[in-house]
Amino acid sequence: MGKDKYENESLIEHSHRKNIWFHVDNLSSAHVYLQLTKEEILDWKSFDTFHIDQQLLSQICQLTKANSIKGNKLDNVKVIYTPCENLHTDGSMDTGTVIYKNPKLVKRFNVVKRQNAVINKLNKTKRETSTDEFIKSSQKLVNEIELERKKIEKEEEKLNRMYEREKKQNQDPYGDLFTSENMQQQSKRSNFEEDFW
Repeated sequence: MGKDKYENESLIEHSHRKNIWFHVDNLSSAHVYLQLTKEEILDWKSFDTFHIDQQLLSQICQLTKANSIKGNKLDNVKVIYTPCENLHTDGSMDTGTVIYKNPKLVKRFNVVKRQNAVINKLNKTKRETSTDEFIKSSQKLVNEIELERKKIEKEEEKLNRMYEREKKQNQDPYGDLFTSENMQQQSKRSNFEEDFW
């Protein structure tokens, strides 16, 4: 979560594009991010199919509401959330301001009223880090994901080559009959037979 609009700008820029961004709809509030795990990012198909546990979603929305000066005092506050890749910001906009590349990818969650027990519990587990630390850990995650993707791609390529080889062999069952390896084995066998007789 960004402390202010300047930190929000940095978080938007350096957050992984699959992380989920939360904000109180139509009110000033903190930008809250759900940092996805490496596995969640690798398994990502689309935002529509991505599932956030209801309890976790409720807690994040409570935190977002609590960090809005106006939203914290109101009941029935809508919290919007979308993947970071759907956010757009540029130099012509106010610092920390975003627009959506695709408004259809923005989901809403209604927070009926503030739940102090949830907020107090979250505040007890709160850990503050600098944006530099966030950027460093975010970059580390990106590197790990890239290595994992390359590993998966190599395995898929290997499986595809094996599949193509088997497919080719099934099309021509006698294709490997006259390979140089088989011819050498035949030659050794005939030499052995000559020596034997």
